Amino acid sequence: MISIVLYGRNDSYGYNLHKRAALSLNCMAEVLTDENDEILFVDYNTPDDFPTFPEAICDTLTDRAKRLLRIIRIRPSLHNQLFASRTHLKALEPISRNAAVRRSNPANRWILSTNTDMIFVPRGSQSLSEQLAGLKDGFYCTPRFEIPETLWESFDRLDPAGVIAETRAVGENLHLNEIVYGADSILYDAPGDFQLMRREDLFSIHGFDEQMLLGWHVDSNISKRLVMLHGKVSDAVPAVFGYHCDHTRQTTPMHAHKSVENDPERFINRVAQPDIPEQSEFWGLNGIDLEEIRLTDTINTAYRSALAEAIGTPLKQPLEARYRSESYDREIGTPEHVLPFLVDLFANAPRETRVVWIGLQDQVLTLFSRCWDKLGFSNRVTVWQAGSESSATLTQADAFVINFGLPDKAEGEDLTSVLNGFFAAIGAEHKHLAEKKEPRRFIGVNAVHNRFESLMQRFIGCGRTPFSARLRHGYLLQSIFKEVDDWTSEMRAGAAGTREKDVIRSNDEVGHIFFGPYAHLPPGNYRIDLTLSRRWDHSWKCRLNLDLIQGERVVYETKVNILGGKATVRLPLHVAPRDILLPLQVRLHSSGKARITLEGVLIERTSKLAEDWSA
Repeated sequence: MISIVLYGRNDSYGYNLHKRAALSLNCMAEVLTDENDEILFVDYNTPDDFPTFPEAICDTLTDRAKRLLRIIRIRPSLHNQLFASRTHLKALEPISRNAAVRRSNPANRWILSTNTDMIFVPRGSQSLSEQLAGLKDGFYCTPRFEIPETLWESFDRLDPAGVIAETRAVGENLHLNEIVYGADSILYDAPGDFQLMRREDLFSIHGFDEQMLLGWHVDSNISKRLVMLHGKVSDAVPAVFGYHCDHTRQTTPMHAHKSVENDPERFINRVAQPDIPEQSEFWGLNGIDLEEIRLTDTINTAYRSALAEAIGTPLKQPLEARYRSESYDREIGTPEHVLPFLVDLFANAPRETRVVWIGLQDQVLTLFSRCWDKLGFSNRVTVWQAGSESSATLTQADAFVINFGLPDKAEGEDLTSVLNGFFAAIGAEHKHLAEKKEPRRFIGVNAVHNRFESLMQRFIGCGRTPFSARLRHGYLLQSIFKEVDDWTSEMRAGAAGTREKDVIRSNDEVGHIFFGPYAHLPPGNYRIDLTLSRRWDHSWKCRLNLDLIQGERVVYETKVNILGGKATVRLPLHVAPRDILLPLQVRLHSSGKARITLEGVLIERTSKLAEDWSA
């Protein structure tokens, strides 16, 4: 009989969001008793990496709420494609509500448009379905009574019957029940928390107005249009009271001072007809296939099942590893241990996601592919191979997995192949982003506490994931494509130097004045410019030796003499594909009593990008 329509996203919108939403969902489910009743939650624009909001709070929902909930997921890609250029908001109310209405149960007479901070208290029985069953055709609203935050925080979210009874009591005992009237076209203030509409009416007027993308007044607009159909807003007070879990202790963007809003003159005062012919064909994302999720069969369950089936044999005793300086580039892991962390990155991804696997085709790939298929992805994992089809493969990818090998690291020709694929993917992503497309994730397997970690961190904006996962992942750093890069802040002071804000100054000691930055560069030709200045009391007897080092090999060395007050030393550099894993450093050694300052280190690319990538 009733389809309750809600929307939101998996974020932290307002104080204690998870508590009030669970309270609301559980209490709504408690008062729905008709066999066709349902709760539709549109999860709008939650990042692909995250579960939907109801999935995230699933353990705080009652079994009844889980059974009644239908989650419709609208992905960020759809928002970015259709709406992002026209709004500052992350979640769009009219789009969400219309998507739910379009997909609601046709057997239900009523659509109840409300929000996930409401508790409904039926009057005369414990069932909202029973209370609304005898209503005549029309459009109904009920007033919103406010519950202070300290009060609703004390409610037990897993006892909805008790919460409803307690809310009924405190409404009277604590004088919360105050009816606030609004304009005749809405009847009560804040009408959007209980708007009961015939499903048939919403279809006839083409749903909520999808031009209202800036926030506020969506409820007033639909109310005025439905009043044009029915002549008035009918009163639902005899059937139900609505209580709102107040959440203004923390100011949300919608409630911020001078927040942007839809134009009330256009969308309320000048509304002249109930229907919106210009959106009649497409309202509610008509014709677009949206994911539907049920909490009776969650992704979490499928994830655990896929892993257990792929791994097979349980551990008999804990694994051991060492995260110490002496174990650098020597520590190994097991494919079975890394697998749960790798699959976790894709657990909530769209099932049409295309992953390109670059690197060793070892046990990690075998296990990952088993889980991938078990989780219902429609596209098989594609293994990158150099050749005529490689460019098309990279262009079609949604994510890249760079497998440096586990437990055996890639060496020799295998390593060359991994690096060629990695840089081919970087080149493809650079073109992809230049076309204003969505960034794609790079995931490095066995890229922690070894030579591959610094490589990933130089080119990919990696988060500091735990050592145990053996993964580094993130998105391409656009800074690597700059013609000129500034290394000054990355240089380190040695025993004969001291950093003072943006410069490194020498002291009287013997040793290196500066060194660093242990950088990795794409293949190509470069020039490094070091700007050095000499103070007046610099000893001419001091010998200064400058080295450019690639890995353990000195590729350039020279004596430095600063004849004037300032000099620029220029070092040529060629990076071959085989050398990209070798960290680069520039270091200056002093024989003592130097009085110089490192003022800047700039590196400039002197070859074209296309030449770099094909080198």
